Amino acid sequence: MMLPLSKRRTTVRNLLFIFILLNILIPVLSTGLNNTASTNFVNNSYEERVLKTQGFSKDDYKPILDEEKQALGDINITDLNFDEIGINSTNDMNSNYIEDLSSGSLKMTYIETSFNRTLKKAQVDNLDENITEYRKITVLLNESISVEYNQSTEGYLYYAPKLTPFLDAQLWVENDTGLPLQEVKEGNYSFVKIGIININFLRFNYKDYFTYNSLNFTMHLLWEYNITIENWKLTQDIDQELLLDDEEDNIINPNFNYNFKIAGNRYNKYGNATILADNLEVNLTINLPDKELLRNIKFKINSDNQNKFLTTDNSIFISKDLVIANGSLIEIDFYASYRILFVDPVKDTWAIDRLVEDTDIRERIYFPYIYSGPERIYIKYVNIIENTVSFGQVISTSSLFGRSVSYDEVNITEFEEDIKNSLIFSENTTKKAGIKLTLPYLIKGETCPITIKYETDLDLRIKVTDSIRLPIAGLDVKIYYYGELYGTYISNEKNQPIGTTITDENGEVFVKNVPNGNYTIKIYQGEILIKEAEVSAYIEMNFVITPIIHFPFVIMILGSIYGLIFGIGYFIYRKQK
Repeated sequence: MMLPLSKRRTTVRNLLFIFILLNILIPVLSTGLNNTASTNFVNNSYEERVLKTQGFSKDDYKPILDEEKQALGDINITDLNFDEIGINSTNDMNSNYIEDLSSGSLKMTYIETSFNRTLKKAQVDNLDENITEYRKITVLLNESISVEYNQSTEGYLYYAPKLTPFLDAQLWVENDTGLPLQEVKEGNYSFVKIGIININFLRFNYKDYFTYNSLNFTMHLLWEYNITIENWKLTQDIDQELLLDDEEDNIINPNFNYNFKIAGNRYNKYGNATILADNLEVNLTINLPDKELLRNIKFKINSDNQNKFLTTDNSIFISKDLVIANGSLIEIDFYASYRILFVDPVKDTWAIDRLVEDTDIRERIYFPYIYSGPERIYIKYVNIIENTVSFGQVISTSSLFGRSVSYDEVNITEFEEDIKNSLIFSENTTKKAGIKLTLPYLIKGETCPITIKYETDLDLRIKVTDSIRLPIAGLDVKIYYYGELYGTYISNEKNQPIGTTITDENGEVFVKNVPNGNYTIKIYQGEILIKEAEVSAYIEMNFVITPIIHFPFVIMILGSIYGLIFGIGYFIYRKQK
């Protein structure tokens, strides 16, 4: 049944109207959406995208040590052995005095040299200003001499101990007539030097003091004597590799060597020259710094391993049958455990990152501190692997406290298995070289800021497409570096991001001069998260495919409908005609 002519004309007019309307709306709609994307990209102002710097205050951090000085604890002497008569005559003395000795009118017999007490121990501390550094041990000794005189000519005697020099002596006497032990007051004795011998002799006028022509008495010379601690130092093993690694919770166990030489002087019995006291034996007590935190203590004397030492309350006691004060080398090996952390680093890194100059000069700032370990023993030679800064990018290194910071080129592939969160992205990027950064010396209780100034020479290029790999314009892209928004200042507490980046008409995002490494991006359409993906600055172009239905796909569908309607209309028109 054929339609009336009027209805056929109406149908044809409607089809022509739809055809014209589609030809007008589709280009307008397409142009409008593309203009919206372009406008959003342009309106992302320069002020939001420009990279800015952040200040850094030196007043926030104070050093504990101003120099590399280790504490050495203290060394004490608790007893000693020395049995040798002193000097009572020289060729330069008065002839009458020599005659008294040779005739027997004056006889001096050595009894003993005994240890009284330690007056001052050797000690070195690097933190306590009230402790004065002292590298000697001052002991108080008592040397006892039996004296017998009978009608002596001179009436006085000379005496000097073989251990030298002797200081601040006191003279005490007692006799066989019932005189109790008493101190001889100054004025009744003096100290003099005779001839070329550089020695102080006690000169005692015994005949005037006792007012007897004949008497036996005992003389006690109480005097101070210094034993020197030479080449006293605590050193760290420089050959031990100390590499911080999160897998071990940043715990390191550096090895240390504690050593010194102990020396006392005496007069050579074969001459007047001073020599080391090769027959002076001493008991030593050594209190190492932070002794309760030291492990695996090993003891050596003159490079010979010794097992004959005791530790009481973590002090080291060495018997006098082992130590002779003739320059003997005492060595103690041990290790200590330290845990080193970094203040608020960006996740899975050691530091914070900031822009400081132009758009390509940045700084990596580290805030290492010792969380646990000895307080008075500083550590050195601690390394970290910085795999997002290459050797050629480094401009300079510095420490806030003026301490030395060094670095070496290192192939990241050598450490890839040991680094938990390696930034290695592909086979090509494994050839990228990082740096091994050696931290300056650290001591517990302070935070020592360290800075690497470096130049960024990589760009981050991203192309966002739909499922059929056609570019999408107008999408918001947020860029994250180690989980924090990328920008001029990257840290956990405070960030200065570059702002939202919008894909251009080619679906691309381009950020110049970014640090090496991997990045995470989040793609939004309005407020809706479309996709999260991993990209890398090492790759020339990062392609990210999203599940979004892209506008050209809508055009294809509408175009197909348009073609179908046009075909049907043309068929009806031909049939009606």
